[in-house]
Amino acid sequence: MTEKEVSKVRMVIKEVTGIYRKRIAGAKQAFLNKQEYEAIVDAADTNKLAKMLRILGFLTQTKVYLFWKRKNKNYRKNSLRG
Repeated sequence: MTEKEVSKVRMVIKEVTGIYRKRIAGAKQAFLNKQEYEAIVDAADTNKLAKMLRILGFLTQTKVYLFWKRKNKNYRKNSLRG
């Protein structure tokens, strides 16, 4: 990657807000303010930036959750009687 491309990646990662900052930066602190987060991004080498992008990709994926409810409340009792 050229230095210009790396700076664009840094700019995109710096725009992340909220709790994602802590997850992307891999920080041990409970919360990061903007200056601390940007310092971590600025100090990151290309390998660390690649890891940050990978984590950001996972965090921004659409997630689907499946919830179900059993109709028969005695399901477990009936299945143990065999």
